[in-house]
Amino acid sequence: MYRVYHVKNHPFTVDDIDKLEAISNKILDLVQRLLLIDLGNTQYLLEVINNTETKIKVIEQVEEKNVIKRKSCIISSNNNILAYANSRIYSKKIPLEVLEEIREQKYGIGKILLSHRLEIFKKITEIGFTTELHIFRNYSLYHKERLICRINEVFPMKVRKRSTK
Repeated sequence: MYRVYHVKNHPFTVDDIDKLEAISNKILDLVQRLLLIDLGNTQYLLEVINNTETKIKVIEQVEEKNVIKRKSCIISSNNNILAYANSRIYSKKIPLEVLEEIREQKYGIGKILLSHRLEIFKKITEIGFTTELHIFRNYSLYHKERLICRINEVFPMKVRKRSTK
């Protein structure tokens, strides 16, 4: 049985990652630490970390009552899955041209927002991991102080035990 360790806070600091490591008796490497607290574009960060181009694969996208629910993954050029994402996009709060691109399912939400130069505030609300399976983070995106999207990202990266010396 796997256990989930998580910290909820805002804004996140190095202390929160230390707290996460302490409660789990695990140690996160530099890449895992960056992924948990980065406030930029996840797809671009994964490209730099893995030295590869990436693409988005939308697994499922459903729109009802002004909410788009999207399940997707970020895939490297050699077909490794680098991240999974579950998103809730509030379509009434997004400019129409951005919304049209999201509906096309060709690109990631972050890249679409960047290409339209939308000013976005990313608020990370939770970070954590399950023992030896993956790390995750939950965050919200705001545009003009309005919540436009909630995203849960999961990174399939093993977490190693803290050495007992």
